[in-house]
Order: sequence, then C-alpha cells, then structure tokens
Amino acid sequence: MTQGPLEYSADIDTSSMLNLGAVFLPNIPGLEVHLDLDPRSGKGKSVSLHLDMTIAEVQVFAAASNEDLWAGMRDAIVSGLREQKVDCSVEMGQFGTEIHAVMPTVDLDGNAHVQPVRFVGARGSRWLVRAVISGDGALSDTPHNDKAKAGIDEVISKLVINRGDEPLPPGERLELHSPVSNEDASASNQSSSGDNVRFADFHIQL
Repeated sequence: MTQGPLEYSADIDTSSMLNLGAVFLPNIPGLEVHLDLDPRSGKGKSVSLHLDMTIAEVQVFAAASNEDLWAGMRDAIVSGLREQKVDCSVEMGQFGTEIHAVMPTVDLDGNAHVQPVRFVGARGSRWLVRAVISGDGALSDTPHNDKAKAGIDEVISKLVINRGDEPLPPGERLELHSPVSNEDASASNQSSSGDNVRFADFHIQL
C-alpha cells in the first residue's frame, strides 16, 4: 500500500499548495478543482479533483484515534449499494480496502448508462479522507486506465489534512472553505470570472 495523505504540521511546506481549510491540495499540472460550497454559509461540503478524464470527489471526516471509521462506512456503503442491486465488491487498493461498483447513471440526453466507480478511504490519526472516483481512474482494465488510476491515487496521497484541535464527534465532516478567503491570498495571484477563479497555478470552479 502507498502512503496516504499527510498530517499537517509546521514541518510540511504547504507554500505552493492550495489551502481549503481542512485540506491542502498539491500543485499538480493539469489538476482542476471544483469546490462545492453552501451558498448560504459559504462553507465547503466537498471538493472534486479533476485530472484528465478522472474525477475524485473528496470529503474529510473527523475520526477517533482508536477506531476504524472507514470499516463501518465501507460496510454501510456496500450494504446500501446491494440493497439497490448495484454490482459491487470490496478490493484491496493503494490505501487499503476500497469498493468497486458499477453505478447506473443518465447522461445529459437522458440515455441510461453504467459508470464504474471506486470508493476509497484513507485513514489518518484522527481523520478519514473519503474519495469517490469516477472516469478513467475508476478502472484498471487497460494500461491507459492503470495510469489514470495511479495518477489520481498519487493526488490523494499528496493531500495534507489539517484536522485542527477542536473536539469533534467521529463522522463529522471537516469544514472546507474557498481559497479566496485565505488571509495570505493577495490580489496579484488571483483572478476571477463568474464562478471560475484562477488562484496562483490552480484553476478553481466554485
């Protein structure tokens, strides 16, 4: 198994990373960031990482240091998928056990399709990163898809998680925020057009 996301500390250089609060994102060429913000509170619920033809929707949860939050979450996901008669299996992946599923979906023209999806859980000392991966990186049946899978797994492994010291119940989602609200942000490295923001080398859609 590869190393999972890193725990934030003063020893880690995050100066070139995108600060979204609970998550620092690595500066990887071609990576696009879509941040799902609550329009009323301005707080982020999840962040989607787009790399070529792969999308990873990432959420971060508080966890107890002596509990495997992913095990319970994984079993609940599998149970829910099987109740919906969705084909799924638990496999060993780069970060431990992960769920492989084939989900029914409908395209913009209303046509029914199936879409391979991977549910990944990467554990830290008091947090859990959950990623739902779709697109080329959800498959490993061709050399192209193997490369896409390795690419998005590398992005996840380079995340830096800032859990904070606030006591939180296990399973509570850690807060994300827009990078344009960072105190360290300067007008010189930001530009925006509508809901699209250019922040240093990152392309962000809010």
